[in-house]
Amino acid sequence: MSPRRRPCRAAAVLLAALLTGPATAAPGAALGARGIGPLQLGAPLQAAAAQALPLDPAAALVGPGCDSRDQVTIRVRSAGLDFEVMAMARADGRIEEVIALPQPASAQAADAPACRARVADLAARLAPALGQSRRESHERKPVSEEFQFHFPGAARAVARWFPGGRSCDLALVFNLP
Repeated sequence: MSPRRRPCRAAAVLLAALLTGPATAAPGAALGARGIGPLQLGAPLQAAAAQALPLDPAAALVGPGCDSRDQVTIRVRSAGLDFEVMAMARADGRIEEVIALPQPASAQAADAPACRARVADLAARLAPALGQSRRESHERKPVSEEFQFHFPGAARAVARWFPGGRSCDLALVFNLP
């Protein structure tokens, strides 16, 4: 196929996906030590987004995120959970951070120990794919408390408890060292 026809084919695939409407269930994506599905640390963001198109047509929307890094966001199912996954690239276009928010990512929590219990449960559910958490950390911040379960490799499960709103936000975060 000529290089001139490839963008037309990609546009046709995207248009067809958008016209069929949102999927009723997020498609499956493999979870590993460096990311979810094609959104892997170190991968070229544009190529990873193109590979993610069959998982979610929103992968066609690559552009500056809230912190000015190029970003793509998709919804997928992995390890028995639905995730909204964001991948951010450094200046050279390679993915340097992946943040996966289990849905729902935020919930009410009575107190900090209840929030810690939520992230401990998340870490246990992710252990078959990521390995057992090697260590746990806790940090008090001016407006929140943060609990982290560190997996082998680049992943960690994170919970932030905000006492003002009694909310507990969960995330699975992958960072390049």
